[in-house]
Amino acid sequence: MLIRYTPGRTGLAEGLRRAARAVLYLPTACRLARDPGYPWLNAGAVRWLDRHLAPAMVGFEWGAGRSTLFFAARVARLTTIEHKEKWRRRVAQLLARRGVGNVTLRFVPPSDVPGRPERRPALWRELGYAPQKPEFAAYADAILDVAEASLDFVCIDGRARVACALNALPRLRPGGFLVLDNSEWEKYAPIFTAAAGWPRLDFENGVWRTTILRRPGGANG
Repeated sequence: MLIRYTPGRTGLAEGLRRAARAVLYLPTACRLARDPGYPWLNAGAVRWLDRHLAPAMVGFEWGAGRSTLFFAARVARLTTIEHKEKWRRRVAQLLARRGVGNVTLRFVPPSDVPGRPERRPALWRELGYAPQKPEFAAYADAILDVAEASLDFVCIDGRARVACALNALPRLRPGGFLVLDNSEWEKYAPIFTAAAGWPRLDFENGVWRTTILRRPGGANG
């Protein structure tokens, strides 16, 4: 069960909800404070990833940060898309200080660029999905240069998450997995519709949920 945060809500009940969320979040806060390379994902998901990531893997993520360090330390190659230049520079400096050389860190800011709708997967048409954040079209389409069924994993913890996921799903190899953070939000429902039939793991801590979807067909699919 999740204790959801409702923006703008006030009163005694909401104050109690926030206090409960703070208590539930405390173990995560402690982990983050102890280890700058600990990703901002549910602990159960982190443990699962630590067991299933392998040195030969190739991954892709939206949203640079702690997860970038975490993945880079465990896989062969990682491409990361970030939309804030100041944050991209900060993460780039951190990677350089740690001698991390297997990450391609790309800056794709919000803009009027329409992206590449002609290259988007058929999932868009099948779901009748229209971008909810057109300013992030190029950001979500950044993965379209990657060959289909070539990635071992994709982590989505940035903007325009539905658009990112629809582009990412066909690019996962059989047995590859999609990591979706904050998956409890109803607005991400189209992702689960698009991945119907994929084995699903949900990890919760009472505050938020991280979901891992695995493409069928692999050795563990």
